[in-house]
Amino acid sequence: MVNDILSAITKQLGLTFGNSYKYYVENVKQNLTKPCFTVDILEARERSKSKVLYDRTMPIVIHFFTDNEETIKTDCYDMAERIKECIEYLPFNGTTLRGDNVSWLMVEDVLELFITYRFTTRTVVDETIMYDLVQPKISAKS
Repeated sequence: MVNDILSAITKQLGLTFGNSYKYYVENVKQNLTKPCFTVDILEARERSKSKVLYDRTMPIVIHFFTDNEETIKTDCYDMAERIKECIEYLPFNGTTLRGDNVSWLMVEDVLELFITYRFTTRTVVDETIMYDLVQPKISAKS
């Protein structure tokens, strides 16, 4: 499920911004190809609503690295608005997830945009009926 969310986000970014940007979901230690985006999940949470329903919360961070050293702030401020518009409504598994709690900031000339997706999942429970369950006969000797 987590990988599917990350994939949906990078797909949406790719549809919006095209092939002139790189999109990363894995760690890149060195040599990022700029301009690029990195997408990561922060702390996924799950809460049981019933035997088969779970509320899930997926907080996401998207980093944007510009390749223009002359206009870093201008590029990042503009990109924050464009990313928000791009991923606020995220097509996912035949439905649309709406992101909320959107915020962003600049850290060391890198844009960090945060968005949270909340949704409910259903788990299929295999309820096997045990027909031939026999109670053991216990006798107590005194």
